[in-house]
Amino acid sequence: MKSILFVAMAFSSFTASAQEAVSPHMRETINKISQMRETLKISADRSGACETPQSPTCTFEGYCGKLAGKAQDFYLYQDSEGRQVPNMAMVGNLSFAEHCAKGTFPQSAVQDPFVYANQFMDEAAAGGKEQLQRNKERLKKETARTLKIVEDARNHVVKALEAQKTSANGKQIDNMIARVKAIKYRAAKTDGRYMDLVADGCESPNAYYSSEANTITVCPQMMNLPEASLFSTLAHEFGHGIDPCAMEMDFSKEGAKLPDFMSLVVKPNQPTVNAAVRMAQNPFKNVISCLQSPQSIEVSIPTKEALLREINEFEDGLKAEVGDEIDEETGETKATDATDARFEDSRQNIEKNYERYKYCSEITGTGHIQEAFSDWISTQALTSKISGIQDSAKAKEFAFGSQTMFFGTACAEVTEAVDRKMDQFVESCPQLEEIRAYMEDMKHSEGHSSHPDANRRITRIYYAKPELQKALGCDGASNDAQECKP
Repeated sequence: MKSILFVAMAFSSFTASAQEAVSPHMRETINKISQMRETLKISADRSGACETPQSPTCTFEGYCGKLAGKAQDFYLYQDSEGRQVPNMAMVGNLSFAEHCAKGTFPQSAVQDPFVYANQFMDEAAAGGKEQLQRNKERLKKETARTLKIVEDARNHVVKALEAQKTSANGKQIDNMIARVKAIKYRAAKTDGRYMDLVADGCESPNAYYSSEANTITVCPQMMNLPEASLFSTLAHEFGHGIDPCAMEMDFSKEGAKLPDFMSLVVKPNQPTVNAAVRMAQNPFKNVISCLQSPQSIEVSIPTKEALLREINEFEDGLKAEVGDEIDEETGETKATDATDARFEDSRQNIEKNYERYKYCSEITGTGHIQEAFSDWISTQALTSKISGIQDSAKAKEFAFGSQTMFFGTACAEVTEAVDRKMDQFVESCPQLEEIRAYMEDMKHSEGHSSHPDANRRITRIYYAKPELQKALGCDGASNDAQECKP
């Protein structure tokens, strides 16, 4: 879901580049889109502070149901400090619909650079030179706020790790703490063109960790979210620095010393600062095992045999497809010896590296265990943070706010309501129908996904924590997930 706006941009090629005569169907589409844009603008202008929703079930679906009534608004939620959570399902679908109008709407419906980040870089998109400068000043201010939250999240991750320290695991915990403290903040590329920002992983609200550089990057679209949402996300990214894949690697001052099969760039050998901690000595091996159980999120790690079988099936399918077809450039059959060698290299890579790196997406094609463990670390940091908030109403708002980024992208009730609203355009906009069909295919793709389902990870990791249930004011009776403990 995080790439919904980028997909909308990618599919802009569906529309004609030149203006065509406006047909009655197109005029109807433009009128409907204009009405929706005006409705969204009004809803954005009137956004006020929202009460923290109450859900007795302590489940992600329970809170989504409370927000479904705002599914057609531009913002789903605003906290007591005025920090807003955009309705990204609506934002993305509106972008799709606007492509049908063939350039009729050059500007965004709402002037919010933290939703439409091109307003930080493009004068026309911002609404003029002066507004562009004001947007840049806002970005500077919110970046400073973000840096403070980065350090707050880091401190609470360290505090949570220290709480698990014993005489038996002290050396390993100290290794983890040193890794977390060494992670650097990296600014996203907001000084160039918007597509440079997209290429930097910031097509929508996002933050990410790079093990190779040992950095966390925060996209500008994250920076006006509630503090708790930023805190939770950042604690999660710090968790990646010590996830079960990262802990299998030595780290230098520059970052992870990736094995050859994970890196395309050969780097000079750097002295090791933090040595790898193998799974047998990992202080959180019980947590990693628990996250794979049905009582928790039930993360599935493909077996070595399954991965080898997948390679063999892909190879057989490719050879059956190309057969004796000749490559026009080389004059050779497309199923060459070099092709055979690449598949054999893949098999040998699995055979050689599976046992040590089976928790790494580069081996299995799925990062679910890395994501689930980082969620668990984030949950420990959140518990540490909330324990210091004496006001129960503020503690509740912080606990709820921690997951608000996902409410705009992963709430079924919200996305279904948005889809129903957008259905009115499909009849007069074949391009929108094509885009939505593509998105539906992507949703049900059988390929490996990088993240577990947001609903399950939040309900069965975050909301499984008794301290968070208490802060939220729910009894957790409808949440049968087990809290994983070291």
